[in-house]
Amino acid sequence: MRIILLLLISAFSFSAFAVPTLEEEVQALKNTPRDYFDTGAICEEVARLEFEQEFQVPQYKVLTGIAYDNGDGTAGELDVIVFDNNTNKVIKIGEVKCWNDLKGALLKARKQKARFFGNRDNAKNMSFKMTHGTETFTRDQFAYVNEFITIGPQGSKSAGFDYELAYSLRDLMNLREMMLKCQHDKKCASLR
Repeated sequence: MRIILLLLISAFSFSAFAVPTLEEEVQALKNTPRDYFDTGAICEEVARLEFEQEFQVPQYKVLTGIAYDNGDGTAGELDVIVFDNNTNKVIKIGEVKCWNDLKGALLKARKQKARFFGNRDNAKNMSFKMTHGTETFTRDQFAYVNEFITIGPQGSKSAGFDYELAYSLRDLMNLREMMLKCQHDKKCASLR
């Protein structure tokens, strides 16, 4: 009896943390309007879904795609942004790279991180705006964020990334194709 109970608990624990199927991810993303012709968009949205498991509502809000302007025009874009709703401040930023060349991707992500902190700390005028929406944010909301991580596809931690998604690059590109088809068939939200 004890062995059966342990097996049931193990089976339940495994299924509770199982990676969703690509079809389940389509269902989770179907109401999120996004342009998936941009190949990085699918990785950003999957990262958002994964982070929403850790940073849950109502305390947190996880967004994707916030561009920042340093007064001279757009200086960069932040991929995954975690807000603490209690303080209305950003607590974590993630730079997502889904490239075949993981070393090159990591180098690029680190440069983008340095550019953000350089602009945040030195630019006189800074503004923030959603890249696929109209919402804006203040410099003060980003003033104290220090956690800026790199995010890549499955296997990217071995190349030095801080966090890896549950899917391989191939799976993510298959999911992208599924989302494009879903949008084409008008079953998923689209920006077009």
